[in-house]
Amino acid sequence: MRNIPTTKQLRNKYDPDGVLEAIEISFKKNLEKLRSSLNHKDSPLLKYNRDLQISLLDSNEKKNEEIIDDVAATLKDTLYFMTLSKKDRTAVTQKMKVYHSNLVKNQLARIELLLDDSEIGSPKHGHDPTPKHKGMNLVFHILGMIKKDLELENDHWSNLSRSGYLTGFQISMGEFFAMLKKLGMTQKDQITLVQRLFDDFEVDWNEGDRENIKLSLQQPALANYETTQRNIKQISSTFFSKSLSEDLVSDLIDHARIMKKRLRRF
Repeated sequence: MRNIPTTKQLRNKYDPDGVLEAIEISFKKNLEKLRSSLNHKDSPLLKYNRDLQISLLDSNEKKNEEIIDDVAATLKDTLYFMTLSKKDRTAVTQKMKVYHSNLVKNQLARIELLLDDSEIGSPKHGHDPTPKHKGMNLVFHILGMIKKDLELENDHWSNLSRSGYLTGFQISMGEFFAMLKKLGMTQKDQITLVQRLFDDFEVDWNEGDRENIKLSLQQPALANYETTQRNIKQISSTFFSKSLSEDLVSDLIDHARIMKKRLRRF
C-alpha cells in the first residue's frame, strides 16, 4: 500500500490549529476596536434596521448593538487577516489551502483503496460460495457516498486560482457582504464601511479606492460565498439513498456540511 499521510499527520505538518487559535486570540483582542469602527457616529450601519420582532419598549440603541454584534461576528476571520501584512496573509492562505487540498485528496485516496477490494471481510475461497457480508456491504455503500462528496470537494480545491494577499479577504468577507445586502445597504454605503474598517486597522493595502474594493473584494467575496452555499444545498442529492436509513443519511449530510463550512473558510 502506498504511503498516504493520515489527517493527523497532515495536521502535524501544516499546523492548521495554530492558525485557528491565532484567529480566536485576534478576535478577542480586537473585538472592541472592531465594534467601535462599525459603530462610529458616521458608520453607514447606523442607518439600517432589521425586523427583529422586538417589543416597542426596546430602544433603537439596542437594535443598533444587535446589528453591530451580528456583523462583527461575520468578520471573525477577516479581523485576523486585517492585522497581518500582505506577505503573512498570503502565507497563511497558501498554507491552509495546501493543508485542506491534501486532506481531501488523501481521504479520497484511502477510500478508493478500500473500495478497490470487494473481498474485504469476506475473501473468496476457491469455488466455495461465500455468504454475502451484509455489514461490509453497508460499509461499502456508505464509503461510496462519501467518495462522491469528496470527489466534488477535490474538484473544488483542484480548480482554485493561485492564492494572493487578497484571497483571505475574498473568502472570509462573503458572509459579511451577504449580510449587508440582506440589510438593504446600498453599494455606496458598503464600500464606505469597508474603507473605514481598513483605515482603522491600517490594513496593508494601498489600493483601497472605492471601485477597487468593489471589484477586488466585494464581487469575488459574494461569488465565493454563493458558490459554497449552493454546494452545501446540493449535498442532500449527493447522499440520496434508498438503501440507508433516513437517520444515517441525515448524519452523513450533517458531517458533509460541517466539513465544507470548515474547509471553505480559507
